[in-house]
Amino acid sequence: MIDDWMPAFAKPSKHDSELGDPLKLPHNALGLDGLQAIYRNPALPLQTRFRAMVAALPFESPKLMATAIIHEQDFATLLDRRLARMAEQKLIEARPTSDKIIEGKPVDARLPPPIPDRRFRRI
Repeated sequence: MIDDWMPAFAKPSKHDSELGDPLKLPHNALGLDGLQAIYRNPALPLQTRFRAMVAALPFESPKLMATAIIHEQDFATLLDRRLARMAEQKLIEARPTSDKIIEGKPVDARLPPPIPDRRFRRI
């Protein structure tokens, strides 16, 4: 027979054929219905039931999310107000504290630095 080459663990047992459909789901059942039937079936092993519970959890309870509630007229009005407030703020210009000019010797880029510096090391 064809079943002779099939390993024992892959052959359906008589117990399975006597039970028929152990979950007894209707033909139009969804995946979530199947998972719920699995984790509610006390005849199944506990590990299988826990896996079904974990798989069904995201579809049964909502995720917590942060939401913003804006009490102003609309988004455009809020944007205009914020842009106007940003335009009112003045930028601080960077000016030196004194008018002194610090002069130094020009650096020749072709020469190596006079002091060994770890930034110029080759690793």
